[in-house]
Amino acid sequence: MLVKTYTYSTSEIIYSIVIPVYNQETIIVKNIQSILNTTLGNYELLIILDFCFDNTEKYLIDFLSTLTNTPNLIQIKIFKYSDKPLFETKCDNIGFKHSSGKYCLEIQADMEMTELGYNIQLTKPFTILPNVIAVSGRCAHTLFTNTGIGKLGHLIETPISALGVEKNTFYVFETCNRGPLLLDREKLKELNYLNEEEYFLDNSDHDLMARAFLEKNYICGYVPIDFNSPLANGSTRKSGNLYSHEYMVNVKEKERLQALCNSKQGLNKYRSLWKPRDPVSYTLDTVVSDSHYFTSYI
Repeated sequence: MLVKTYTYSTSEIIYSIVIPVYNQETIIVKNIQSILNTTLGNYELLIILDFCFDNTEKYLIDFLSTLTNTPNLIQIKIFKYSDKPLFETKCDNIGFKHSSGKYCLEIQADMEMTELGYNIQLTKPFTILPNVIAVSGRCAHTLFTNTGIGKLGHLIETPISALGVEKNTFYVFETCNRGPLLLDREKLKELNYLNEEEYFLDNSDHDLMARAFLEKNYICGYVPIDFNSPLANGSTRKSGNLYSHEYMVNVKEKERLQALCNSKQGLNKYRSLWKPRDPVSYTLDTVVSDSHYFTSYI
């Protein structure tokens, strides 16, 4: 449920930044501050507190209550769910469905954004190709394997300078990963958002990309950007007081949802329909004039 709203301006919102949060008391303020420091263009934050039982909420509210000097930040909405964990797919959909911007931008709570204007960089492919639904700042790969480009798996801690990718390039491939993930909000709505009935945590992003291509011929891909996301800061659901009531509720709910989703086909339902595609890359050349981005590709 929506528990708090901070309004700073009535200007038009371009980017709706969706941030699901579960027990990130040690980094939540730092990472929210990093978004404020690096995001360009008018934006809103939609923060979903998903069954947090540490000090995440307190530290976040204390920080936001004294927030000043926030250029281009239009509003912040905080949603809180305390009865049981919802997990990432449902949390993302809550943010997406309450968003107001032209683009939805999913950023996970363990990510520290370090590149000024990272969101503008992720927007470039949308301005040159009309059928783009999603651009990841993390990676792109094949639908059924992790063969691809960018910060796949453990490579998330690797700087892009060591990945053999070109900074100003859009790599189109079969699917791409959430976090940071920029989505065309109207296309996302057209596809009825993420499928939370069959994917409560993993693969809902890949299911969306598969449906988008098969039903609408929408494409997705990867644009390299810099960010920090140490593996040690992720998967906080695996840590905590192993004997606390809240931790056990989280474990039992995850087991329940895993059993439900495992009874379905998952991504395997696309195997007979899917034809492997080779990656295609586009070089992005941008000139900025009057806040409009004129982009060409080769």
